[in-house]
Amino acid sequence: MTAQEERAGWTIQEAERLLTSLQGVVSARVVARPGGEVDEIHLLTTHEVRPKATVRNVESALYAHLDLSVDHRKISVAQTDEGSALEIPEPVLPVHIMPEPRPRESRLLFYSHQVETERSNQVKHRVEIEWHGQRYVGEASAADLPRPKLEAVANATMNAVQEALRENLPEGRRAVTLSLDGVKIVDAFDRKFVLVAVHAMSGRNLARLAGTTVTDESTDRAAILAMLQATDRWIRGHVD
Repeated sequence: MTAQEERAGWTIQEAERLLTSLQGVVSARVVARPGGEVDEIHLLTTHEVRPKATVRNVESALYAHLDLSVDHRKISVAQTDEGSALEIPEPVLPVHIMPEPRPRESRLLFYSHQVETERSNQVKHRVEIEWHGQRYVGEASAADLPRPKLEAVANATMNAVQEALRENLPEGRRAVTLSLDGVKIVDAFDRKFVLVAVHAMSGRNLARLAGTTVTDESTDRAAILAMLQATDRWIRGHVD
């Protein structure tokens, strides 16, 4: 097994299983280079979900579950009225199967998000994440305005991460405090992104973390995924 393969941390079979679990997807074929760079993704779907929505679902699922970012132009969608899978050509490029992630390398995963109206002009965000098979909840409230609401959903996610870290921090390790530095929506490359910046403090050590995710229909969801991207690798490295 090469060092490139170990760094990739996912397998072709794992990615294809994930994609075929998405709504409307009948079959999936992933074409990748050695080291894990994805060249092509071919999907056969029913008419249950529109192709553009399927592409967004694929991007979100791969990023959330496998920490894998794929350009939407590499994803092709064919639709069928049949319930059976259409034959998709075998990849002609060499494909290396990546090792399954070890249990301790389990990523922080987004599980659920709820929004409640607390009182006049106030909303509360409740974000639930999953790590090592356990779920952790974070909450935050804010004024019912676009920027404070976006900061609240980022803070709720950060609080869930903080709770997961507190429960899994090895004995003898210094406690870690996370602090939201900022969250904003930015325009680039004809698309909208949510950018999150976080400070992680442990004793006198300070780490500056950042994450960004393409928005789809929901900026709240993008803020959650951006926060998980910002904190995931650092948190896992600190705990392990």
